[in-house]
Amino acid sequence: MSSTTGAGGAAGLTARLRALLAAARPGWPGRAVYALASLPLSLLYLALFAGLLGSVVAVVYGVGVLFILAVLALTRGFADMERRLARSLLGVDVPDAQRVSDQRGIVQSLRRLVFAADTWRALGWLGIRVLMGLATLATLFFGTAGFVALGWTTEWNPLTALPLLALMALVVGLTLAVLDVLVRLAAAVAPRLLGAAPEQQIAALQQSTRRLADRNRLARDLHDTIGHALTASLLQATAARRTLTPADDRPLQPEFARQALGHIETNTRTALAELDRVLTVLRAEDGGRNPAPFAAPALDDLEDLLAGLRDGGLPVALVVDGEVDDVPAGVQELAYRVVQEGTTNVLRHAGTPLTVAQVVRSGDSLVVRVCNEQASQLDSRPGPGGGRGLAGLRERAAAAGGTLSAEPTPSGGFDLCVTLPLSGAA
Repeated sequence: MSSTTGAGGAAGLTARLRALLAAARPGWPGRAVYALASLPLSLLYLALFAGLLGSVVAVVYGVGVLFILAVLALTRGFADMERRLARSLLGVDVPDAQRVSDQRGIVQSLRRLVFAADTWRALGWLGIRVLMGLATLATLFFGTAGFVALGWTTEWNPLTALPLLALMALVVGLTLAVLDVLVRLAAAVAPRLLGAAPEQQIAALQQSTRRLADRNRLARDLHDTIGHALTASLLQATAARRTLTPADDRPLQPEFARQALGHIETNTRTALAELDRVLTVLRAEDGGRNPAPFAAPALDDLEDLLAGLRDGGLPVALVVDGEVDDVPAGVQELAYRVVQEGTTNVLRHAGTPLTVAQVVRSGDSLVVRVCNEQASQLDSRPGPGGGRGLAGLRERAAAAGGTLSAEPTPSGGFDLCVTLPLSGAA
């Protein structure tokens, strides 16, 4: 029964403390609670420093190392509590430090615990809190002593009452002002010692930049794959419908229709697989996991890409000139995307004219060109595009150190040409 009562009392005390912290919003109530909280916390942190000193001394007995690790782990735990206090009571934006548990393996976690700068910065902050607790105690002591001395050790009379009251108010005001200055100094120092170290902030910013770049690349890949699959499927579906619909003396071609439907099925599976891959990568990143690697398209996949378009009615030829087997994987993927986007744009804007996809290695560069003749049947175009694919392709080419040109030809067709340096694999 007593244990239940004790547990209930601890829970009630915790609830009252949380209610007190919730009521003390940033402002003078929060600063007052923060100053008063430094008194018991300074005693706790002083005991922590005593334990650290004892651990150092105990190293000679072989168990001190474990005690040091335990003290450093407690230090990081107290630092997390201090961050929450600074945010809730002082309204200070203190960024979280990198967690030791985020490291892989026990050895890496211990290295992070001992050698990380934020561990020792947190220890320094706890030392400041000890000094702040002592300063707060001294301020309250001398302020209370002065107030009591003026109120009880001086003879009151009509002539001295007003000056004594003014002096007592001045003592109270000075005491509160000193406490406020102490808290404001702590609020100014807290982000520097409790926040992430500069190198951690830089690393986090770089990681965030890489994640944004990866997501942007995924969005472009998804646009290219889905757009090409839908455009090609629409072309093949239109061709299949026409071969199954009698018109004039044109005979039915069920084999061609069956082949077109097979390509539609393949395109749909490819698009769904690409969509599933992108969603898997995004979920892995949101969960803090490294996404599994995937096989990026390469120049060897161009023939399969264009085969379905030929069967759907687009007369497209592939010309590869030069040795391309040793072209970096990143350049090969980008070259594949150029042909994919170029042929998709031909279908969208020109229908089914004669088209040539050319990949030429010229010295230290790879030239990728998609050129089509003037359209003969404009009414066969599968539909307009939004122009986003070409703009994204231009950005990707520029990021790889290459150039992109897209312009009409004198014969009425269109020429898309991208020059990529072989050093732009990244």
